[in-house]
Amino acid sequence: MVKKRICSAIAAVILIAGIGTNAAAAGITYLPDVTKNMSDASYWTDENKVLMTYDEIQSLNTLTISGADTYMYDLKNQPETVDGVSLNEALLKSSRADAGYYLGWTYIESEALAAEQDFEEFIKNTQNQNPSKEQKVLYGIAVRRTELRTFPSHKAIWDDPKDADFDYQYLSSIRINEPLVITSVSADGKYYLAKNICCSGWVPAETVAICKDKAEWLSAWDIAPEKALVVYGDKVYTENSVSAAITSDLMLTMGTVLEQAEPKDVNMLVDNRALYQNYVVWMPVRNDDGTYAKKMTLISEHNKVSDGYLPLTKENIAMVAFSALGNTYGWGGSLLSDDCSGYIRNIYKCFGLELARNTTWQTAMPMAKTHMQYMCREEREIILDALPFGSVLYFNGHEMMYLGKENGKYYVISSISTIMCPEDSSVRQRIRSIVVNTLEIKRANGNTWLDDLTVALVPYWTAENSGLPEYEWYHDGVAFCLKNNLMQGDENRYFNPDENITWAELLQILRNMEGKLGEENTAEATDNGGNWYDAAVQWAADTKLVYENDADFAADSPMTREQLASVLYLYAQFKELDTEKNADISTYADAEQISDYLITAMQYAVGSGLMKGDSEGLLNPMGNTTRAEAAVILERFAKLS
Repeated sequence: MVKKRICSAIAAVILIAGIGTNAAAAGITYLPDVTKNMSDASYWTDENKVLMTYDEIQSLNTLTISGADTYMYDLKNQPETVDGVSLNEALLKSSRADAGYYLGWTYIESEALAAEQDFEEFIKNTQNQNPSKEQKVLYGIAVRRTELRTFPSHKAIWDDPKDADFDYQYLSSIRINEPLVITSVSADGKYYLAKNICCSGWVPAETVAICKDKAEWLSAWDIAPEKALVVYGDKVYTENSVSAAITSDLMLTMGTVLEQAEPKDVNMLVDNRALYQNYVVWMPVRNDDGTYAKKMTLISEHNKVSDGYLPLTKENIAMVAFSALGNTYGWGGSLLSDDCSGYIRNIYKCFGLELARNTTWQTAMPMAKTHMQYMCREEREIILDALPFGSVLYFNGHEMMYLGKENGKYYVISSISTIMCPEDSSVRQRIRSIVVNTLEIKRANGNTWLDDLTVALVPYWTAENSGLPEYEWYHDGVAFCLKNNLMQGDENRYFNPDENITWAELLQILRNMEGKLGEENTAEATDNGGNWYDAAVQWAADTKLVYENDADFAADSPMTREQLASVLYLYAQFKELDTEKNADISTYADAEQISDYLITAMQYAVGSGLMKGDSEGLLNPMGNTTRAEAAVILERFAKLS
């Protein structure tokens, strides 16, 4: 959920002029490699096998809510009192910290940068005017779709005065009939400090009804699954009514859960209408004094609602996800919509599955996951090829639902704020919609989504029974080299783990390990006949990392395993490491193949754990070293330092 800067005027010219493969035309436009039929949920899956039962989902919810790093709240077991005096003091401190974060780059409904005094009214309004040491919490129910805010104010916080659709005040959306635990009231009485299951913030008081006690509060939302009516369409509205204005034209968003009523008389009127072709539900309402009540109302049968939670199947996940396709992106629940993590939360709520609020907290949930940061592209593709539909992919600031692989490309659906324009990757494009795209879309840092993935998570698989593939044998080594910028992939970001590493490459890597990456090449410039590796070779010669026998090696020739052992042996001496941990290598069947002058180096490599024999008890000293082998050995070497 990281806000990106707006698309420049250049992007507008490109779009208006219709340049590129996805130029505007009559009908719907799509991002590159996305076709019209891909907008149909059934295109991606029609599997109707139940992935988790309702009871299994509830067990997983319990684990998720209790997780230390998911920052979720067990609402039923929150303390019934708080120290209101201390809370006021804490709110002053936290709100000033929040204001400090926003200073210097945000605007408060103005074209002038916000100043400290602009935030002061926000900060003052956080103070409850009647705090007590044993202040009772209030139990609230949302009576309309609302949101949690950063500060108790209606004023917007922008990072661009020309972009009023992005308001940093918003933290998280709240659905109708969602429970809230309220711990304080703003100075002006217009906001409650509240927490829902996954977030805390300030909620407009007019959107919340206060229950007389905890029992009444629980009765409103702690609904038996057989009595639940679950909204799985993106937006469902109650019908208009003059005689029942309080429940008229209410917006029920995806994941809303209401209790179905049981009318005593089938001939009774509800909202001045007979009951036929409608669900009868209890709708929370707010009395004039702010207290809670509930009233029967009708939900038309044609709406996208379910009698009970939807069975958790891939087919149903797709149906729910695609019901919002094309809708507005809403940061933190703004614009009566949701951002990337809110969208995914809403989808899985239709099955009774609770997810944490944002990308970071979701990746801490106790579900099957694979950490993908610093994976090479080959290993990323292995993971993606094994992922089931409905998995959630993450990179810093964004998450998306995995759809599948088509024609060699990986597809996702998500609520997007901005991307780099497909036709001109130097220009940022404001998407602000729920769209389908491939993972080849680029970010502002120039990387594709595929290459920046950090976590893959399967919400309906437990951590103990993940079903995900194990890391490749070379994972730790390659991740170490990529993280520390010691080795790189090719122009397409492939690491090529099975290719042989050359002398030039290995010496350059060791030079990188010495912190000389990026230093000016002191050798003759490449455009004047020099080579990219000249500085590395000269450095290796100066530090005596090659034996005299290797003096006239070909830089682009592959390095054997015994040659790698020799270079690392000499490098260890250069680093003043312990080189006396020599192993008896005579037990290896091919020990006699080791060159006489490299026996000591190989003894060191085996004794220090850098090299190991294969399953057949062979060291393969004359075999070429692959890039993956080199990466693994170098990671082991780094641990010796």
